[in-house]
Amino acid sequence: MQFIGRIVKLIIMPIAISLIITNLSEQNYDGAYKSAIFFVVFSFILGLLTPLVQFIGIKGENKAYKELTGQYFTKLVSADIEYFNSNLSGYLTSATRQYADGTLGLIKSLRDRYLSTILNIVFPLIVISWFSWQLGLVTFILCIIQAVFLLWSSRKVDKYRVISREMYKQNSGKMADIISNILVIKSTAQEANSVKGVKSRASVEADVFKKRMEAQSWLIVGREAFTVAVFMILLPLTVWLMSQNTISITVAVLVITYTTTILTGLYSLSADLDGHDDFVDKIIPAFDILNRKNIIEDSPTATKIQNVKGEIEFINLSFNYDKQSENEVFSNFSLKIPAGQKLGLVGLSGSGKSTLTKLLLRFNDIDNGQILLDGIDIRDLRQIDLRRSISYVPQEPILFHYSIKDNVLVSRPDASDIEIEKALKSAHASDFIAELPNGIDSIVGERGVKLSGGQKQRIAIARAVLQHAPIFVLDEATSALDSESEQIIKNSFVDILEGKTAIVAAHRLSTLSSMDRIIVIENGQIIEDGTHHQLVELNGSYAKLWKYQQRFFG
Repeated sequence: MQFIGRIVKLIIMPIAISLIITNLSEQNYDGAYKSAIFFVVFSFILGLLTPLVQFIGIKGENKAYKELTGQYFTKLVSADIEYFNSNLSGYLTSATRQYADGTLGLIKSLRDRYLSTILNIVFPLIVISWFSWQLGLVTFILCIIQAVFLLWSSRKVDKYRVISREMYKQNSGKMADIISNILVIKSTAQEANSVKGVKSRASVEADVFKKRMEAQSWLIVGREAFTVAVFMILLPLTVWLMSQNTISITVAVLVITYTTTILTGLYSLSADLDGHDDFVDKIIPAFDILNRKNIIEDSPTATKIQNVKGEIEFINLSFNYDKQSENEVFSNFSLKIPAGQKLGLVGLSGSGKSTLTKLLLRFNDIDNGQILLDGIDIRDLRQIDLRRSISYVPQEPILFHYSIKDNVLVSRPDASDIEIEKALKSAHASDFIAELPNGIDSIVGERGVKLSGGQKQRIAIARAVLQHAPIFVLDEATSALDSESEQIIKNSFVDILEGKTAIVAAHRLSTLSSMDRIIVIENGQIIEDGTHHQLVELNGSYAKLWKYQQRFFG
């Protein structure tokens, strides 16, 4: 409707003006009066319809914005873990917003501005050519020359536009990284250096923007000069044709009016091209994720596993993070964990404990061998089903800027209040939560900054408990707990892990002493395997580490 209004106004206004001037020149005041009234009434009606049209348009744009954001973010969150490890969160957030903004802006430009601008040029050309082929031909040639110049000038600033786009997102990512790690910045008294770095990058970004504006300014001078040239050619030509009685005064007024319309359209085309390029520049980075093929994909024939018992088997497993290196994390590693067994993992940092748990969750794919769940290769399962079968608690507790309740509900949003309370009690988190001013509704802050390390870990454990998965994986999950809290959590393992297959990696051996079985990993190989008492009696690596920890930690 808005587009149709613009077209009609484009047709009516010049014709009405020319009729008014013609009638006045002929002293036909009644005709001039009627033409003026018609134009005013018509413009008033269009003006009344504009707010309604805008309201309808905004509803459609809001829907499109929601769909575009959802489309991109769906693709983003389905990317491999490694993709997030290799990109700043601020950069990815900026790319998400710019994709939606840029795509919507581009659609609006193509739908409204481009068509309107083209009609501002094409329709007047047709009218002028209809009344005078000489004026039409000259105007057409001038339009072609100006259009070519505009396209050329737009390309001249492209390099600055591309650099500005990339620097904008990189700087956004750097600032988000600083804010996310503000505790480190403050604890090392590096606020001034952080600000200095941000200002330095902003200065470089501003210099690039300045160069872009300088280039555009010189190009604008060329456009203005061309405008003067157009008037210098068309206006004298119009006067001469009228002196030769080739055109009437009505046509002359139309030509003069439409010449201004055409030049306005050409200027709009220039702005549209610049805006178009800006929108495209915002969208391009998003193609990195939209067109990205994940390293870890579900098999086309992936099956949905149900009623998981929890038997896990690693068969001749080989894996290396760096595929070009010969130093493998695991080489022909084999391990079978019967359903319901509680397995403890012991080993020095870098021995492969955390890697083993991540391979089970399929955050990385193995190079050779197999990982079986209930006898099925995990690569033949849907990733979503595999991970729903495993309650995972990482070494660093990960909390959202939500309430405690909402943080626990992340693993199972449909859980009842009774189930939430039970999970918190199992993780021995209820006591400290009761002391908080807002209790379970207390906001924990970004990454849980308002809680202590032990409190965050208990919330993370409660979340895993609420998931009710048949397999429980704790990767150094008690590392942030004090001795008393660790003992409480250890005692709660009986309830938390009852009837589940469990893999518990820990540096503190006291956490694992009640496990059904403990294996010691060194350089990606199992060097000891047995119960706590068996390994102590073996007097090997486990026994030495146990005695050392008993001496220093009691």
